[in-house]
Amino acid sequence: MINLLKPYNFKHALFLTSVITVLCTALFALCGSVLINSISKEQESELTELTEELKSQYEEHGLDWILDDLELDEMPIWNRSQSLERLDEHDNLFKVVQSGQLLLGSQLSFAAQETAKWQTLRFDSARQFELLTIRVDLDESLSVTILQPKSYESRFIAAAIWQVYLYFVTLFAISLFGLFIYIQVRDQVKRSSIDKQLLDIAKAPDSVRLSVPKHASGDRDLAKSINEMLDEITDLHGNMKTMSVGIAHDLKTPLSRVANRLQSMQHDINDPHLIETHLNHASNDLNAVISTFNNLVRLNSIESGQHKEKFVKLNLSELIYDLAQSYLPVFEDSGRTLEISTVKDVICFGDADLLSQLICNLLENALEYSNYDAQVWLRLQSHTGSALLQIGDNGPGIAKSDQPHVFERFYRADISRSKPGNGLGLSIVKAICQVHGAKLDLLPGQKGAVFNIEVPISTS
Repeated sequence: MINLLKPYNFKHALFLTSVITVLCTALFALCGSVLINSISKEQESELTELTEELKSQYEEHGLDWILDDLELDEMPIWNRSQSLERLDEHDNLFKVVQSGQLLLGSQLSFAAQETAKWQTLRFDSARQFELLTIRVDLDESLSVTILQPKSYESRFIAAAIWQVYLYFVTLFAISLFGLFIYIQVRDQVKRSSIDKQLLDIAKAPDSVRLSVPKHASGDRDLAKSINEMLDEITDLHGNMKTMSVGIAHDLKTPLSRVANRLQSMQHDINDPHLIETHLNHASNDLNAVISTFNNLVRLNSIESGQHKEKFVKLNLSELIYDLAQSYLPVFEDSGRTLEISTVKDVICFGDADLLSQLICNLLENALEYSNYDAQVWLRLQSHTGSALLQIGDNGPGIAKSDQPHVFERFYRADISRSKPGNGLGLSIVKAICQVHGAKLDLLPGQKGAVFNIEVPISTS
């Protein structure tokens, strides 16, 4: 534990302990002060009641009765020493004065008012008393002054509060400091564990993850969030690797062919017909490279959401029908048939160029990978709040193992590897659907490749 306790942990715990101890001490002192003040007020009230009773008794029975009641019937005179001795023993002092002359009581000089008031009286350098004083004017010439020390209850409670305060502060500070040290060490253990796990993750980021506590806590939520972030980073890293391999593959083949064509041109430099053939093939290969880059730029542009600024209301029915009509001759020339079935006046909010590219990519995909004499269909149906666009063919379809990956960048199923292409067509279709808020599905269990696109429509 000592090794785990860092200097900043100790300072932090000491600081928190000091702050909380000071606050609790202030609260404790405030409560004690309120209690003692309440007792002092009660003592003032009792002394005031006594003076009122003295006045009443004086009027009824005279001075002798008062002296007897105050046990002053022996007419004592207390000199300075005797007066201080009585105060030391917490006895009351009295002073009965008539016409400015001391009849009996203490010879000490002090001032008092007609209302009860606490005073701190210093009679010499070593003696200081906190006394409750009051003067009672019995008639025009006769007065009684009373000095009353703090009550036994007040002194007892003050002493008890002070003792409890010392014990409380000491035990509280020690306990609180120990608690904070425990918390700091526990948190340091957790941080050290996380640091070690993060170092392990740095060595194998694709497979190692933080351990998630079983009980619900902030640490559990933090670990889950970090693991989710690592999973997303791993997926992103995997996509980048796939994209890098895809780009390298799509560039290597045409560029290698261009290099071979250039070598062939050196050998056939004297044959204009062969030179032209080599140039045409090299141009086609370079166009394939340019197409790959253009599709990448196009895909990134779509995914960035820039095209949302160009969204307008458009007639999806007319857009699809006109585009499909333009493809009819192409399908006829390829030995395939294209069936077109669209409902009228389906209005959506989107980008006409992007939606056209979506349809073209799916139709081109059907032209490229469906069988000769295949049947291809394009259908548009209207539903509540959305329109269903379906483009499909009757074979040969996409292998079940390839279906989860067909929308990934540069992914090409085994059946398509022998055909030209860069594996970005369906990725662009997916990106266009996402930017339009459309749901894209490759229907399972079909003889051919059937794509369903659910497009939100405008009802206003």
